[in-house]
Amino acid sequence: MTTYTDGQKVKFSGMVMPATIISGPHQTHGAERWLIRKADGMVSLVKGAELSPVLTRREAVAKVVYESQTARRWDTSTTYSRTGWLRVADKVLAALEDAADAEKPGPLKAGDKVRILRSGLEFASVTAGDILTVTTVNGTTFNTNAPNQRGIHAYWTFALSGEGKGWERA
Repeated sequence: MTTYTDGQKVKFSGMVMPATIISGPHQTHGAERWLIRKADGMVSLVKGAELSPVLTRREAVAKVVYESQTARRWDTSTTYSRTGWLRVADKVLAALEDAADAEKPGPLKAGDKVRILRSGLEFASVTAGDILTVTTVNGTTFNTNAPNQRGIHAYWTFALSGEGKGWERA
């Protein structure tokens, strides 16, 4: 018998989005039932067997690894066994985090190339697809070369916050 608390998020069989426990358990027709509010706002009285706790990311990874390696169900495993598989999940998550950190580009610096995504970006005479070279980076903005411009206005200035919206690294 699984115990839930009021307000706890649970997975309801057949539903993708989690439901919220309103109250329970209620003894009806020989089965334990819980009053839940589904993601669509509808309230239902459902059997306890149709509910399961929402797993944390760590538990979800441990469950997938456990079930794929042992051909057994996670919910029937012992506490001792789960502890070991949770350690494996910690290592998997740490490796994924390290890989994600390695893929992140460093800060923009002089010499980097950027591709303009929107014509006329920040009032510069640029066209979508132009590739420009970064000349300087100043706090929240950066300057690029300005082809076909002369004199003191031979550069364009763009906001660093525009990455992915107005410009991207090339």
